[in-house]
Amino acid sequence: MSNPLNIRRVRPEEYPSVGELVRAAYESEYLLESDYLDEIEDVAGRDSVSQVLVAEEGGKILGSVTIPHEGERLLSSSASDEMDVRLLGVSGGARGKGVGEALMRYVASVAQDRGLCRLVLHTGDQMVKAHRLYERLGFQQIPEREFTIETISGTRRIISYGLEIAS
Repeated sequence: MSNPLNIRRVRPEEYPSVGELVRAAYESEYLLESDYLDEIEDVAGRDSVSQVLVAEEGGKILGSVTIPHEGERLLSSSASDEMDVRLLGVSGGARGKGVGEALMRYVASVAQDRGLCRLVLHTGDQMVKAHRLYERLGFQQIPEREFTIETISGTRRIISYGLEIAS
């Protein structure tokens, strides 16, 4: 990345393009149900109940992630001292350039600023590249929170990860 990466809240006029970016990031890597892909693309709906963040460089949006508003949770399995994160997506041209890592480090700093102890997320068993990123950043699996779902490609294990936040 030649310009500094700026992480900020998505703007309403960016909802369609960010939705397309995140959907494409998931659709290009994984076989997912169309309903779930529609949910992924619904940035406006997600941003109305949570905070959709984007990473931009030189005015171009390269990635996105969703976090809850302070004091709220995205996942019912999250504890009150945890912040959960969903739908990390990076554009195809920006993959491998540190955008996903920068977004995850940013949300970890938000969790720390909120006085929370752990950042948590769920990911599909087929999302191996994402697992490598999370593990490189120090996330550890939380086996007791894992479960399976039925998808068009068969039964999938949903893996839970957590990152302890230093206070």
